[in-house]
Amino acid sequence: MTLSENDRYILEHRVAPLITADVIAEQRADPFGRQSPDLTEVLDFLRRSPDPDLPRYIVLDTADGYEVAVRADTPGDPPVSLAPREVLPDRGAAEHAIFLHRLRDYGVAR
Repeated sequence: MTLSENDRYILEHRVAPLITADVIAEQRADPFGRQSPDLTEVLDFLRRSPDPDLPRYIVLDTADGYEVAVRADTPGDPPVSLAPREVLPDRGAAEHAIFLHRLRDYGVAR
């Protein structure tokens, strides 16, 4: 992981303690709705994508449903599907899957 010293501190001392079952459930219940201050702080950190070495996820709207993929490193190249491929029923489920992937990437998943 390639985080600045400041971002590592934020992750360890501000974000990680906020990752609770309640925050995860809140994000799952309404990924597009109003968020508590705790969830807002977690999402603000994740959306900044402070680690350039971690994947950038994208939601693909496919004929089967929604799928999470990783943006290609080279502009113009197609996104790469995650393996194993998982088809999700709606955009909210896909956004929640990305949330969980990001928490795992930063080592703060519960």
